[in-house]
Amino acid sequence: MAYFGKQHATARGTEFTDDALQRIVQTAEEAARFAPEDPEYVPELQPQTYLPINPYFSSTAAATPQLRAKGVQSSIEPSINKDLLSAGFFSNRHGFSAVGNNHKLFGYYQSSNASFSVTTRTQDGSGSGWGSDSARNIDQVDYQAASRRALEKAEASSHSKTLEPGTYPVILEPQAVADFMRMGSYALNARSADEGRSFFSKAGGGNKTGEKVAGDNVTMRSDPTHPELLGSPFGGDGQPAKKNTWVKNGVLRQLFYDRYWAEKQGKEPTGYPSSIIIEGDKGTLDDLISNTDRAVLVTRFWYIRFVDPQSLLLTGLTRDGTFWVENGRIQHAIKNFRFNESPMAVLNKITDMSESVRVGGSMVPAIRASEFTFSSLSDAV
Repeated sequence: MAYFGKQHATARGTEFTDDALQRIVQTAEEAARFAPEDPEYVPELQPQTYLPINPYFSSTAAATPQLRAKGVQSSIEPSINKDLLSAGFFSNRHGFSAVGNNHKLFGYYQSSNASFSVTTRTQDGSGSGWGSDSARNIDQVDYQAASRRALEKAEASSHSKTLEPGTYPVILEPQAVADFMRMGSYALNARSADEGRSFFSKAGGGNKTGEKVAGDNVTMRSDPTHPELLGSPFGGDGQPAKKNTWVKNGVLRQLFYDRYWAEKQGKEPTGYPSSIIIEGDKGTLDDLISNTDRAVLVTRFWYIRFVDPQSLLLTGLTRDGTFWVENGRIQHAIKNFRFNESPMAVLNKITDMSESVRVGGSMVPAIRASEFTFSSLSDAV
């Protein structure tokens, strides 16, 4: 990115020779001279102090196709033995990120990530299961457990029964919680709240910081240093990642401020709400199920879209295993639903949670909520 006063432009490239990098700089400078002044310009960052995070593991960088094939085999062989169909991915990647400017700002870190996911289906297409795991360190990816989970759900979800749409108690597995609450974390934006465009907007102006927005048992925070997550030490503009508590015991403690809006409102920039952690309780998903009289059990969601940003109303579909729980046991599979529900409404109705587990770049529990709105049936499996 090149700056001339409040004019700026960005250029990108995929070559890293001296000549190629010089051409990228020249392209950005030429474009910046013709760009209009940015009304939201903020000065370039001075040198920053970054959290000591090392999200790089040589084991992931050095992982071979043979190692990944072993994980794939753990899905394929049991599926063949049970006359099921499995498909998925096992990938590893590594790289680096660096940021710098002519004010002596400089940041650099290496990172790695490994991800395994598999979908298993019955031959007649009536049952579908899914399992996934990911980690910075490929040695921590439990592909065998993910494969077993997908196979078991595929078998259990075949020949599902119809449960009429309506409002039911619900148990959301950790993946479903991550899918659902990820959309809610996008709303933790101070600017949209202050401008009246968000669930966190306050009637008459301002935002709901300091107000009760969720149940007493809900605490949501960011910690890029968490050993299970190991997030990035800085964002794309060089702004340091930070540990932040967004919601504490149901009270909104703070919102996300970028540099421009922080300066305008007289606040400190917060860092983006990544490496999200929803603090859980003790116990497992199985414990939640065994202590439930009746509920819909959801494996995960997909095609989630915003319906109304101001109420955080979302819509989407269940998939890969939806079940009816009664008297502490899974009774049978049920057809998938479309839902219309708000994460914040659910966070006010949580009756129990499991311990938090890693799901992608977040730590979340399975949760049981007293009400969840399933608006229509879906023929998808």
